[in-house]
Amino acid sequence: MNSDISLKALRYFVVAIREGSITEAAKVVNVVPSAVHTAINQVEAAFGLQLTIRSRSKGNSLTATGHQMIPKIQNLLDEYESLLQDGGDMRTRLTGTLRIGYYAPAAPAFMPEIVEQILQGNHEVSVKFFECDNQSAQDGLVSGAYDVIVCFAKAMKTGIAYETLLEVPGYALVPASHPFAGRPSISMQDFAGQNIVLLDLPVVSEYYASQFDQAGIKPRIVATANSLEMVRSLVGNGIGCSLLHMLTANDVTYAGDKVAAVPLQPPVDPLKIVLGHLPDNPRRLVKMFVTELQTYFQKPEARALRVARPKS
Repeated sequence: MNSDISLKALRYFVVAIREGSITEAAKVVNVVPSAVHTAINQVEAAFGLQLTIRSRSKGNSLTATGHQMIPKIQNLLDEYESLLQDGGDMRTRLTGTLRIGYYAPAAPAFMPEIVEQILQGNHEVSVKFFECDNQSAQDGLVSGAYDVIVCFAKAMKTGIAYETLLEVPGYALVPASHPFAGRPSISMQDFAGQNIVLLDLPVVSEYYASQFDQAGIKPRIVATANSLEMVRSLVGNGIGCSLLHMLTANDVTYAGDKVAAVPLQPPVDPLKIVLGHLPDNPRRLVKMFVTELQTYFQKPEARALRVARPKS
């Protein structure tokens, strides 16, 4: 059996059976009769079966085997047409599932507003979020697991189109009752001698280590966590202070404790949050998400994700 058969040959075959004549089928598909004749031979050769009986007086008719195969062939052609239609809908209509991979630890602070704009009035759209690290976010985008990603600008893979959404400066997170909480700013050197709670995730953990090294400080790390909210809750409970970047919308932790964000002066190197997508993704849903995200980060609300710089 030769499995190398084209959909065009299958379509010519079905039309020839429907029309009952190679000549009439050729008129329908707008080709010469020999092309239809060749297609029928190719289909029968591919299956290794006699599917038709051809005669000058009666034209084309199906064998018993042909009667069993023709519905299956028609189903395949129908599925193919449906696939093409779905592809067209993805280009022109807001439909389907948008898969977002994100690594910005505080992405929940801004992502819901963007998604609300997309879902509003678009009942054929759904969204799936996937929390991942910087590397797996990029791997997932390239492999097709995600449509778009939000992550930090670090070792971006070739082929990914990305742009900076926001640069977020570092700040100290301290318990509301801590002496640092009432100060307009602190320096990295002020962390010396303090108990430190750090976010332990790829990229950011290496970044924090480099900032302490540059400041000449050996931090007294008493706890780490791979969740931003756990870090905030540990700080709120008085376990220690932390070095973070993106702000959340309020100063209350899950545990109900208050924390304070204190700017660093002089400032440390900011982290860049980027939007990544494949430049050749034609889906209208993806394009809309990209536009909505770009629009959001041009609004004043986006500035609330950054700690205010101390007045000089």
